[in-house]
Amino acid sequence: MTALDTNILVGVMVSSSSYHKEAMEGLSNLEDDLCTTPTNIGEVLRLLTHSKVFPSPLKIEKAVEALEQLIEAYDIRILDEETSWWKQLPEIARQILGLKGNEIFDARIAICLKQHKVKRIFTRDADFKKYSFLQTISFFSK
Repeated sequence: MTALDTNILVGVMVSSSSYHKEAMEGLSNLEDDLCTTPTNIGEVLRLLTHSKVFPSPLKIEKAVEALEQLIEAYDIRILDEETSWWKQLPEIARQILGLKGNEIFDARIAICLKQHKVKRIFTRDADFKKYSFLQTISFFSK
């Protein structure tokens, strides 16, 4: 199973994205089941409705509808996470020195994936390379 990171989901959904074509091609090259996490879902909805990210952000109803269509079209499984995910942060922090701030959201995603034995993530975010239990997949030059 391969996880889809927020940046890939947004790249696929937003045709004006500078990496839309690459995200679509990369997605078509993945040959296994796809998943994402509740954290990614929240991040996608935050970005799609944010006026500082998009000049014409979507209303929440349209953003939810568009995300639902993507999830159905690609049969993306949304993994449940343990409610005590945050208790695993000290263990992660021993591997990733200085874990703090916004990095906690990536850690939350990584913890959820680890709980479900997901070993690959399709992302543009190099920070996921810090997680020894995750293989990052990227079809981008940067």
